[in-house]
Amino acid sequence: MFLGAGIIMIITSLVSWSFPNLITMNGEQMSQDFFVSIVFLVIGFFMIIIFFGINDKFVVVKLGGQSLIVKKRTWEKSNNWLDVESLSLIQFVYPPLYRIKIRGIEKTFWFNPENQFISAGGFTSDLSEMGHLIKKKKRELGI
Repeated sequence: MFLGAGIIMIITSLVSWSFPNLITMNGEQMSQDFFVSIVFLVIGFFMIIIFFGINDKFVVVKLGGQSLIVKKRTWEKSNNWLDVESLSLIQFVYPPLYRIKIRGIEKTFWFNPENQFISAGGFTSDLSEMGHLIKKKKRELGI
């Protein structure tokens, strides 16, 4: 999301500066505006920097009754539920996003379950089967 939006912002900045007559807003052609072009450019670069900063945190997690598998592009690790140090839902983000920390791995990873959720007032509740399994395991193991 951040990469695509950042690229769009940068392209918009370059087009608005180079070809302002191609952009029409409220029926009027735009004029060259240095401030608007710079703001769009800076926001675009900032979004791309955020993308590269958080890109390595996302993994694919397959949950089972006794184990879970964490997959990243280059590696895959099978873990027991007892190896999970923390597992929590990140609020104010939708679709639901979970944060998981596993013993023996220094990094904290993020993963998404299926796209079944309720979001109200910024608070997100996961209604997927994976969400129910996570709640059950957290309750059983005291994670």
